[in-house]
This record gives sequence, structure tokens and C-alpha cells, in this order.
Amino acid sequence: MNTQLQDVRRLEAEFADAMNRMYAVGNGLARMRASLEMEQGSPAPAPTPAVASDVPAAPVAPVASGAPAAPVAAMTPVPAASATPLPRVEPVPSWWQREGAVTKVLALAGAVVTLIGIALLLALAMQQGWFVPELRVTLGVLLAVGLVIAGHVVRSRETSRGRSSAAPVAIAATGYAAGYLDVVAVTTVYGWVPRTAGLTIGAVVAVSGLLLARRWDRQLLAALTVLGATFLAPVVAEGFGDAVSLFVVVLSAAALLAKGDRGWPMLALARTVPAAGSIFLGIVFSAGDGSPSKVAIIAAGTLTLLALVGAVSAGRFDSHDLVGSATVAGSAITLLIAFGAHGETLRTTGFGLVAAAFAVALAITSRPPVGPVPTPLAATTGGVSGVAALLAVMSGAPERWVVTGILITALGYAAAAVTTRSRVTLWVATGTAVVASIAYLGHPTAYFSIGSAEQHDAVTALLDSLLAGGVAALGAWGVDVVRGIPARLRRSTRIAALIAGLTTSAVGVVSLGLIFGERLGYTQTGFVAGHALATVLWMLTSAWLLLRGLKAQAHRDLALRLGLGLAAVSVVKLFLFDLATLDGVWRVAAFIVTGLLLLASGTAYAKALERTRPPTAAA
Repeated sequence: MNTQLQDVRRLEAEFADAMNRMYAVGNGLARMRASLEMEQGSPAPAPTPAVASDVPAAPVAPVASGAPAAPVAAMTPVPAASATPLPRVEPVPSWWQREGAVTKVLALAGAVVTLIGIALLLALAMQQGWFVPELRVTLGVLLAVGLVIAGHVVRSRETSRGRSSAAPVAIAATGYAAGYLDVVAVTTVYGWVPRTAGLTIGAVVAVSGLLLARRWDRQLLAALTVLGATFLAPVVAEGFGDAVSLFVVVLSAAALLAKGDRGWPMLALARTVPAAGSIFLGIVFSAGDGSPSKVAIIAAGTLTLLALVGAVSAGRFDSHDLVGSATVAGSAITLLIAFGAHGETLRTTGFGLVAAAFAVALAITSRPPVGPVPTPLAATTGGVSGVAALLAVMSGAPERWVVTGILITALGYAAAAVTTRSRVTLWVATGTAVVASIAYLGHPTAYFSIGSAEQHDAVTALLDSLLAGGVAALGAWGVDVVRGIPARLRRSTRIAALIAGLTTSAVGVVSLGLIFGERLGYTQTGFVAGHALATVLWMLTSAWLLLRGLKAQAHRDLALRLGLGLAAVSVVKLFLFDLATLDGVWRVAAFIVTGLLLLASGTAYAKALERTRPPTAAA
């Protein structure tokens, strides 16, 4: 009996093991099927529940002799983990396989080629005398009207079928550009209508095409119309000149009125950059003939104003706009070149007006209700103002006062930065201050020897030193009051301002010595006296910094370092320069006074340091 019971238990264990093996095989087949279906891209059906292969056999409870055998424990089936198919990566199609790409390329190429052909036909017909002028113009008008009508027909058919492509856009743009070229021809070549009337008709044609672009909401139509007419107007007019410059400006104005550059950066570039290039070429050709045109100034000024208005409009629409800054910079450069091609009076006046106009524009656009505009546009506006101001000074100031004018310009922008507390104005002031510093370096370098100092203009050196010191002081003040300047930059600016102040003070003292020496007939004595006094002045400044460092808790470390550094510089100047340059009583006086100041500074510093210590530490 016991033998039979053992056999039953053995069979139950073998049966459970066999079941586990069968479930393991089922799980393996399910995983293989899911993998194959995922590779073929078809969804995998839900897997059949199965028991994991590592499920142990159910134990059989021991039974007493004569008792019935305990049933095999029910095997709980464990569902296999469903395999999540990975997303299928679709291959990236080539550019010509993308929807509408081929149509767009062909439409653009067709528009460009057709416009060039029309322009060449008009020019060749005039050169060869084909047809009568009236017939040429009539055929051109019919072709332009036909292209515009064809564009509308193609678009209506595409809209009815639920499609949209670049074909009708290119066709209509070609028609409007061709019509504008016809207007250019009848105005500049045939002279049938006065220039004012021709510009008015051209504006009507351009506005109608650009309003259609706005109605269709297609930037491509507007850009093609403007680019085609701008680039091919010189071909029809057989050269660059005042008429072409005015026509491209009218076209730019029409484009601005149509959209205002809001959200259409490609149109902003199309209406500004080629027009600026056309005006520039007109300036070059007219200047080469020896008669620079004043009409180019009007055209460039109008284009600059349009670019600025469009950039402000786009900046209010998009705070990260960069295209507006580029268009303003390009048109402003053309305006400066237009003024630069003329004589000194008009050139200097023009530069000054541009500087003032852009300074006012910066002030208006930096705050509500117009601004604030994007920072790149504000920086471009201020930069143009600074560059124009410097050009005005260098163009119109007498040679003796050029550096003085540059320093006055830098001083004005530094004062504006302090008043407005604008970071952009502070950047402009920094740029002009750098230029002014470079220009000012001619004064200190002239005072290294008595020979060059005698030939130098001490009066302008003294005046420029006062102005340069003011620029340094206002610059440091501006960095302190303008928000958002890092602390490290503030500290560096204070150090630079101190160095500039020491340099300008030394130049100013030596200049005073030279002025009095020349009046008294002792130029060399005035030179050496000025240098000796400059060394003493530096030592006095060093002592002041050391004592101030003990009182100013916020800037104690900086003041102490600057004071010790300045004392070291004074001693180095005393031994390396004064000892070799000064002679007689001035050398003795410089050494004695400097030494006494060093001793006095050390004693005063020790007493001041003792007073600043706590009583317990002093005890």
C-alpha cells in the first residue's frame, strides 16, 4: 500500500513538472510571435495567458495511511508580459519628395525667369527700336494684367479642390512686378508722365499687389513682387540714378503699409536690403561723375525711416526680432554714405542730424507707449547715433579740436546714461568713451620727453584732460546707477575710472606747468615741475584711499588695494622716470615730499587702524 502511495505521489510530481515545461514552451512561442509581428509592422494580438517557466511544482500534502490522496494544488496561470512595440521610424523623404516642394521650386524659377525676360525684352525693344513705344508699353501692360488674372484663376481652382500651392502666388507676383516695371519705363525712359505722377502710379500698382499678398496671407507673393521690381528696375531704366532710387523707396513704403513687417521677416529684408544696395550704387555712380546727388540723401533718409518704423512694429510683435536691427543698420549705413559723398558743410551737418535723430529715436522707443523695443534694435539705434556723432566731429571739427570734440561727444552720452539709467545708452557711452580714450592717448605719450612736450599743444591737452576726467567719472557713476550690471564689472569700472583719473590729472598738471613755463620763458622748468607735482598728487591720492579704506566698510578691501597699488606706482615713477628726467631742486623736492608722504601715510594709517579696533582687541 505504501508503495502504491509513493507511486501516486511520484506521478503527481512528474505531471506538475510536465505542465510547467508546457507553459514555458507556450510563453516562448508567444514572445517569438510578438517579435515577428512587430518587425512586420502589424499589431500584435493579446498574448495567451501562460504560467512562467520558473513556477515551482505544487507540493502534495502528505496523507495518512488509508486516507485518500490530496489533490494536486491548482496551478495559477501567470500571464506573460505583453511586449510593447517600438514606434516605427519613418524614413525622411528627400526634399523633392516633400509635398509641394517641386511645385514651389518650379514656380519660383518660372517667376524669376519670366521677370528677367520681360525686363530684357523692354530694354532690347528700346535699344533696337522694335515696335513703337506705345505698342511696347501696351503689350507689357496686357502681359502684366494677364498674369495677375491667371494667378487668380489658378488659385480659385486650387481652392475649390481643397489644394494650395505656390504656383498662383508666383504667377500673380510676376504680373505685379511686370506692371511696376512698365511704370518705371514710362516714367524714366519715355518720360510720358512726370516723376511725381509715375511714382504715384507705381505706388498704386505695388500696393495693390501687396494688399493681395496680405489677403491671401502669402509672404512669398509680397517678397517676389518687391524683389522682382527692385532688382530689375535698373535694367529697365538702363542704370542706377535718382529715379530708380525713388522708385525702390516707394516700393519699400508700399510693402511696409501692406503688412508693417509684423510676422513677415522675409518681406522686411526684401523691401530694405536690395533698396539700400540700389541707392548705394546710385550714390557711387553719381559721385564718380563728380556731381553727388542730393536726391539720394532723400531716398536714403526715407528708406531709413521706413526701416526704423518697420523694425519697431516687428519688435512689438516679436520681442526676439533680429531682422529689424539688420534692416535699420543697412539703411543707416547707406544714409551715412549719402551724406559722406558731399562737401564738408553738408557732410558734417548731415552726420550731426543723423546722430540727433537716432538719439531721439532711442529715447522714444525705449519706453512706453512706443517701446520698449528688442534690445538688439535699441543697441543698433544707439550705435548708429554714436557713430554718426563721431563722424560729425571728425568731419567738421578743426584738426586741433578733433579730440576735444570726441571727448565732448563721449561726455554727452555718459551724461545721458546717468540721466536715463538705460543700459543701451550706457553701452553707447562705453563705445564712444573707448574711441575717446584712444584719441586722448596722444597727450600723455607726448609728455614723456621735454622735446615732444615743447611741440605739443598744452592748452588743448589741459582741456582734453578735464573732459576725459569727466568722462571717467560719469562713466563710473553710470555703471553704479544702471540696473543689471554685475558687481565684478562695477568694480572693474571703478578701477578703470581711477586709472583714467590719475592719468588725466598728471597730464593736466604737466600741461599747467608747460603753460606757465612758456609764459615765463622757462618751458623746461615748467615741464619738470609738472611731473614732480604729478608724483606728489598721486601719493596724496594713495594716502586718501588708504584712510578711506578704513572708514568705508563696503569698499574697504578695494580701497586698500588701490591705495597700496598707487603708492607703489608713485615710487616706481619716482625712480624710473623722475630720477632720470627731473634735475636740481625739483628732483630733490619730489623725493623728499614723496618720502614724507609715505611716512605720514603709514603713521596716519596706523592710528586710524588702531581707532577702528574693538576695545578688547586694543587691550
